[in-house]
Amino acid sequence: MLASNKVLSKPINNILLAEDDIDDQNIFQLALQEVDSKIDIQFVSNGKELLQLLSTKNPDMLFLDLEMPYKNGLECLVEIRSNKNFEDLPVIVFSSTTKPSNVQTAYEMGANLFFIKPAVYSEYLSSIKALLKLDWNNPSEVKEQYCINGRYTAFN
Repeated sequence: MLASNKVLSKPINNILLAEDDIDDQNIFQLALQEVDSKIDIQFVSNGKELLQLLSTKNPDMLFLDLEMPYKNGLECLVEIRSNKNFEDLPVIVFSSTTKPSNVQTAYEMGANLFFIKPAVYSEYLSSIKALLKLDWNNPSEVKEQYCINGRYTAFN
């Protein structure tokens, strides 16, 4: 029997969602539980809480809303990426904005993926399922898959 040279993607056991909208938190949690009920999820509702929690916890993946109180997502992203402990943390910006300039800025500031909040629950399910299947062993490689001719695109 031949051994496979493919390295399995690192498991995602816990996700941190930084999101101030309780409805978005609930929908995300429902979809995630339906996709993989073994993944633990924790929520923070503002940038200050996020940075405080990250001082004691290192999640497997972070979903980061752009519009949050106290510190917005981009301000948090800058702080996260300046910390060596989080250089390999997959950070997925999770936003309702579709403006290409916002997508580009998020990637330039260190996001590994830009995920536009789906309008329909079934899209949440399929998107989260596809997102979790990406190979997160090297988050920067995931990021590069969404760069076309020097411009970044959103995950869909």
